[in-house]
Amino acid sequence: MNSFITVENKELKEKYYFLTLENGFKITVVPKASPSFHAAICCNFGGADTEYKKDGKIFTLPAGTAHFLEHKMFENEDGSDSFLDFDKFGGNANAATSFENTCYYFSCTDNFYENLDVLLKSVSSVHFSDESVDKERKIIAREITMYEDIPISTVTRNMYKSLYFSHPTVLPVSGTLETIEDITKETLFRAYNDFYVPSNLSLCICGIVDLERVANAVTRYFPDRSAKRPETVFRPEPLTVAKEQNIEHSAVASALYCIGIKCPPDSTDTLEAYRKALAMRIAISLTFGRASDFYCNNYESGLLNERFYAGYTQSRHAAHVVISGSGNEYEKITELALTELEYRKSVFFTPEQFLREKKAAYAESITVFDSDEDFTSSLAAGAHLNYDEFDCLKVLREITFDEIKAALDSIDLTNCAISVIKKG
Repeated sequence: MNSFITVENKELKEKYYFLTLENGFKITVVPKASPSFHAAICCNFGGADTEYKKDGKIFTLPAGTAHFLEHKMFENEDGSDSFLDFDKFGGNANAATSFENTCYYFSCTDNFYENLDVLLKSVSSVHFSDESVDKERKIIAREITMYEDIPISTVTRNMYKSLYFSHPTVLPVSGTLETIEDITKETLFRAYNDFYVPSNLSLCICGIVDLERVANAVTRYFPDRSAKRPETVFRPEPLTVAKEQNIEHSAVASALYCIGIKCPPDSTDTLEAYRKALAMRIAISLTFGRASDFYCNNYESGLLNERFYAGYTQSRHAAHVVISGSGNEYEKITELALTELEYRKSVFFTPEQFLREKKAAYAESITVFDSDEDFTSSLAAGAHLNYDEFDCLKVLREITFDEIKAALDSIDLTNCAISVIKKG
């Protein structure tokens, strides 16, 4: 008999059941009586895991390996496609790979346990041949080429290349046309065997289900494998930028720009690290958000438009502020943005402005509970962290004015790089 623990937020009237199996596999069930069931399996293995240590040895994977493996995961032993099995049971399935993880998910209105079996079967074993890998490589190459033809993808990628020297974010999650040539059947088997171990996997389900039946199904497909996730290795990354400016020309109506400011990286799996990142996000939203003086004044003058965006991103061993948009006066926008950040360090916002921004952030955060699909994916990925969505909301309520100011003060404006794609 498996003993799930109950985690509850009485204010939101939300709860979930959680269980870690003996083999380390984590199961989360959100008991919502919705018209549809949602389920997601998350593997703590993504585009950033290109170098890792196992048994004292260092191994390297070509960029794009996690994404390539995602593509192959739904291939059955007889060469058929698992998506056809989902179709047979009325399941709508898909998968996605990020720098941090890979998620496989489905939704359905009926035949939940049959669809769950298909998902568990797909992720619990892999089947490769040289021919099928070569075939998939051509499909992924077309996907890479398609994204390379999208200017907004290129300007963002060039910003990463300008900010970082060796961090895996300089290469796309899908890899490049060159790196995927080095991905073989053996590469995929090694990546799967090293990272797709039960202790590195989590399942989240949203719907009214039999907890014991779910736990037994997971145990059946994932028998005891005591292997632990290998340690990802990141090369030392200086705080200085690799290149201050990267300008390309393409067929765009007006210039696209992406300004990055490199920040000291922090751990991503602790609540304290989340708190620091949250403080920075609120600080940037106060400075450049749609309600800010900076945005309103420059939008009214015509310098900014609806494509303007500012935010903060923190991933494993990488963190940066990003300011992006479109407009041919990108040099002026860059100057004004950096000047505004410097100004706000000495003339910070009022407590009233801080409280308004904090309430807006809280209102946006609780919307995740309105979407069964989003909540399922979030809890599946969050099972590998040391906090959950309830903890995040608690931190947001507690975060202080001084923490937001300290976050803004910590930005070193000299660690700035800009990526531009101009018409021509």
